[in-house]
Amino acid sequence: MQPIARYAATAICLAVGASAFAAPTGYSVRSDVDRKLYSIDMASGVATALGATGFNKIEGLAINDAGEIYGVNPATAQLVKCSPTTGACSAVGVLGGLPQIQTNAGLAFSSTGALYLAANAVIYRVDPATAAASALGTTGPALSGLAGVLPSARCSSGIFGMGGNNDKGKIYCVDTSNGVATLLGNISLTPLDVGLDGDTSTGLVWGVTNDVPGKVFAVTPSTLAVTNMSTITLGGEEIGGFESLAIAHSAKPTTGAAEPSGFISVPTLSQWSLLALATLMFVVCVLATRQPTRSVRNTRAVRSDRK
Repeated sequence: MQPIARYAATAICLAVGASAFAAPTGYSVRSDVDRKLYSIDMASGVATALGATGFNKIEGLAINDAGEIYGVNPATAQLVKCSPTTGACSAVGVLGGLPQIQTNAGLAFSSTGALYLAANAVIYRVDPATAAASALGTTGPALSGLAGVLPSARCSSGIFGMGGNNDKGKIYCVDTSNGVATLLGNISLTPLDVGLDGDTSTGLVWGVTNDVPGKVFAVTPSTLAVTNMSTITLGGEEIGGFESLAIAHSAKPTTGAAEPSGFISVPTLSQWSLLALATLMFVVCVLATRQPTRSVRNTRAVRSDRK
C-alpha cells in the first residue's frame, strides 16, 4: 500500500472509531457524598468531577438546547442554575406555590423547550427565567425522575417519568395537560432513587441509579428494554450517591417522521461489545495500514539486483 493510501486508511479508521464510540455526556450531582457536579460518559460510566455545587442537595437536573443546566434544591424549594464547567450553582428563585420538597424531584425540558417538575406527586410547569411554577395536577405515584424526548404514539407528550421507593422500576408517560402519569410497564432495574433524562435525537431515555456503586443505563421507551448499562467509576474506582441526571443535547431530527413506535432505533453496545468492536477495528486497521509484505520487499530487491 502506498504511503498516501496508508495515511488515508488510518484516517478513515480513526474517524469510524470515533463515530462508533460516540455517546451522550450526562451531568449528575453526587448529593449523598460530596455535593459536586460530575460529567459522565454514558457509554462507559466514567465520571469526572467538575466542582462543588454550593448547595447541600441538588435533585432533578435538566439541560436545555443552549446547554444551560437547571436543578432543584429540595430543602429550600429553589430552582438553581449550574455551570457545566465549574459545577457551581446559583439560585434562580423560589418555586412559588410548592411546599418544601420532602420527596424526590424530577426535572426535564420537553422537546419544545418547556420545563416540567415532578415533586410530591404533582407535575408543575416551571419558568426557567423566574422559577415561577404552576401546578398542572397530581401524577398519582411519586416520580423520582423525568425525561423529555420527542412525542410518539406511545407517549404523546414525550415526557417520561420513573418511580422510586414503592414504585421502583416503573416507567410512566406524563400528560402535561393535567399531570396524570400513566403506567407503561416495568424495566429490569429497580433502584430506590433515579436520575432521568432523554436524548431527543435517538429517543432513548437515560438514567442513573442511586445505588453504591451507581449505574448508568438507557431505556428504549417503545419496548422498555434496558441497554448501555455500565457501572460509574471515578479514577478507576466504583462510586455512587447520584440522584439526578441531565443529558447534553445532540442535534434534533429536522426531517422525516418517527418510527411507528415513536423512537429512532440506534445500535447500542455494552462495555464488552465495545471492547470486541475496538479489537476488531484495531485488527482491520493494522492489516490495512501495515508495511509491504516480505514477498513484496523481496521482489523489490530482485529488481534492484537486475539493474
